[in-house]
This record gives sequence, C-alpha cells and structure tokens, in this order.
Amino acid sequence: MKDLKKTLRALFSMRFALILLVLMIIACFLGSIIPQNEISSFYTVNYGEKPAMLILLTELDDVFHSPWFIVLTVLLCLNLLGCNVIRFPQIMKRSRDAFLPEKAVKGFVGEPDCELSAGPKALFERMGFKAPFEGRTEDGKSYLYAVRHKAGLWGAWLTHLGMLILILGFALGQIFTQSFTVYGVPGEAKPIGESGQTLRIDSFNIGLRADETVEQYISHISILDESGAVLGEGETSVNHPLNINGYKYYQNSTGWAAELLVFKGEELLQDLTLCAGEALPVKGLENLVIVFSAFYPDYIQGPDGMPATASSKLENPGYLYSVYYNGSLIGMNVLLDDYITIDDYTVVFQNPQQYTLIQIKHDPFTPVALVGGLLICLALFLAFYYRLEELYAVESDGKWAVYGRSKKGGVLFKEKLADAAAALR
Repeated sequence: MKDLKKTLRALFSMRFALILLVLMIIACFLGSIIPQNEISSFYTVNYGEKPAMLILLTELDDVFHSPWFIVLTVLLCLNLLGCNVIRFPQIMKRSRDAFLPEKAVKGFVGEPDCELSAGPKALFERMGFKAPFEGRTEDGKSYLYAVRHKAGLWGAWLTHLGMLILILGFALGQIFTQSFTVYGVPGEAKPIGESGQTLRIDSFNIGLRADETVEQYISHISILDESGAVLGEGETSVNHPLNINGYKYYQNSTGWAAELLVFKGEELLQDLTLCAGEALPVKGLENLVIVFSAFYPDYIQGPDGMPATASSKLENPGYLYSVYYNGSLIGMNVLLDDYITIDDYTVVFQNPQQYTLIQIKHDPFTPVALVGGLLICLALFLAFYYRLEELYAVESDGKWAVYGRSKKGGVLFKEKLADAAAALR
C-alpha cells in the first residue's frame, strides 16, 4: 500500500509533469524539423544511412503517431488529471470554509495597516468590498469582515484542467486527423477520399505582379454531398485556407495538365484530361499505357541536352511522354506537333492548362483544443487579475484598526488601502 501511494505521488508530482513536458517539447521540435511520413529512401538520401536508420527505428518519421509519443501524452494527461483530482477537495474546502468570518478574523494579527476614528464602512466601499459581515470577537469587540474575488483561488486548478483538455485535443487531433489531396482543372469534380463528399473546381487563377512573377494562387471550389447538393463554396489561396463544415481546404500547389485524345483509326476512344505524372491505359488495349510525364510551356533543349522551358508563357508547348507496353518502356520523347501514332492508334495532346492541388484536413478534435485554450485564458485571468482580497476592521478603544491582505500583489493592495484610508480622514 505504501509503495502504491509512493508511486501515485511520483506520477502526480510537478517534477514528473515537467519531465514529461520537456520530452514532449523535444518530440514536437523533432517532428517539425524532420519531414514526416516519407518513404525510407528519402531519409537515407537526405540524412545518410545511419541517421536514417535511427530515425526509422525511433519512429521520428511519424512522431505524432508513434507509440512512445502516445505513451508520453497519456502519462502527462494522467499527471494533470491526478493533480486536479487530488487538489479539488482541498480548494473546494478552502473556498467554502476558510473565509467564514469566525475563522478568517483569527488570522489577522500584529500591527494594523491603518486606523480610523469613524466607522469603516466607507472604507470598505471605497476598496470595492460590498456588504461586509458584521460580528463580534470572542472578547466582545465589534468587527467588519469582507472577502472578494474568491474565484481567483481556482486559477491554478483551472490552468491544469485547461492544459489537460488542450493536450487531449491536440493529441487526439494528431492521431485521428484525416488528410486528403485533390487535384484537377476547372470543371472537374473529384471525391474527397472516403468522406462521401465531392470537391468541384469552379475556377483557378494565378495572380501576377507587375514583373509577371507569381503573387498568389486562387481556387474557387464547391463542396457537394452524396446527392450533389452544395454544402458550401468559396475561395482558397496560399496561406488563406477555406473552412467548410469542419474541413479545411488549403491551396497547396499547381502544375500542368493537358487533354489527351486517343483514336483508333477515325474512332475516338478516349477524351480525358491528365495532369503531369498521370498515366492512361488505352481503352481496348490496356497493356498499352501512355504516361504524360511533364510539360514545358516554352520548350527548349538545355545545354545538357535535357528538355527545359525558356519561360512560363505558352510560346512553344512541349509534352514529355512515355509509352509502356506490358510494363516495358517502348518509347519516350518530347512531343511538339501534338500527336503520336502507335500502330492503329493515334494519341493527341492538346489544350494545356494549369491544374490546382488542394490539400484537405479534417480534425474532429479542434473544438476540444479550442475549449482547452479558452479555459487556460480564463484561468490566467483569474490567477493574475482576479486576486483574492480580504479586509478586516475591529473596534478598539473608540477607534477602528484596519487590516488588509491579498493573495497576490499584497504590496499594491496595502498601498491602495493606505490611500483610501488617507482620503477618508
């Protein structure tokens, strides 16, 4: 039993809480500087073989979903919860019983802060204490006593509770956040993962500065439910995400797309828009795959013989394509005359345009973290502004001895009391 109590005291101690906080801060820092959820070869290329092995072994490539981070979060939550549970009866008892006049007045001893010849009720009013309790001491002396801002006692306790809720909201959000990526050209509508919703791209514009450099990417999108009804619409741009029904839509990036037409003889088999990097299995001959690898709006051949673009303007469009048959590469080139022929098939590249890529995130626990943050703000207000104050005046030999004390800022409180007493003399 003693060992259990000792363990619980250690688990709920401030020292253990600080250790956990330091470890979590280090984990969050590492999670912010090490790219997350990349393939293993990425870490080998960027950090070297041994550091990459350490990153993967300690799961620093996915910090917020790693078992050890979850254990740290659970321990910190248990620590904060335990502290609150243990301290709650003490604070409740103190706020209820410690300021009962019969008990509270016994704590005022020593020299008074000031003396008044007349009744002190005016002083109580000037100091902001209303309706003081009137009573008599054990030796029959009249006294007045008042207390205010008792809610300030709960500041530290509510701070712990707010931290607990905030950490829970953040941790659960990191674990259960849904993330989707949708890209396409205006007019296309694509599903948002398995959410049952569809994102329709209404328009995509690129804002240019006077020197024709890019200033902003702006997408106007509509979100549809399973029946096709519009749930919401609006613009999303870089650093200005759109929020619809708890989903945030971020303008992430852009690239080039083109319309591909596949003919067999004179018959049109397919007419699709492909973004650079996408592949198209040919209808009726699925072993034949056309890959739209890259696009060069103003195609030139670089000094090294590799394809490049002289500018971002559509001056001399070039389509880099690859052709695979049964998984083997049978052709690769830059197309300038808009079409290629493969036996009886003709593939036409046309209508190049830029697509937009939208990153979508849904964190169902954001409101929980928000409640925790607001509670911490309230707690700090109570702790630092709503300070507990007491005022006590007792009659002795025709005069009133006045005592005052404040939980925090005691010096300022006593200065204020002295000024108020001087004004009444």
